Amino acid sequence: MGYNFKPTAEFWWFVLVTFATAILTQLVSFDPGQITDWRVWAVSLGAGGVRAVAGAVVAYLTKPGEQD
Repeated sequence: MGYNFKPTAEFWWFVLVTFATAILTQLVSFDPGQITDWRVWAVSLGAGGVRAVAGAVVAYLTKPGEQD
């Protein structure tokens, strides 16, 4: 299996890994008990749900095969 270098894809992986690393380093000292407003958790859960549904819709719409 060969590897095709794609500059655009590599750039976006670079951005993703950079942000993920920065976020994960902040999570090390994260204390959920400090967030006392339940609305923060509700918005966070809602955003995660929207992202999950969007991913499922994109996967369904781009599925090869049974397209009309």
